[in-house]
Amino acid sequence: MVKVTVRNINFGEKEIELKKGTAEELIKKLETNDDAIIIVDEDGEILTKDRTIKDGSRVNVVEVFSGG
Repeated sequence: MVKVTVRNINFGEKEIELKKGTAEELIKKLETNDDAIIIVDEDGEILTKDRTIKDGSRVNVVEVFSGG
């Protein structure tokens, strides 16, 4: 199991456990669309859904909005 601390403006901060530790798995756990968010690690790097998240990592989930 991989424990990840996730921060977001809507829900604050919470710890989530992942089996594989991938960004794709985190997106599914958050029950959101991968086109609707950007995951940023503690070094400021954007994590695409194929990237691995290390145990104990802290990530920010940024919601993407568009309009016209």
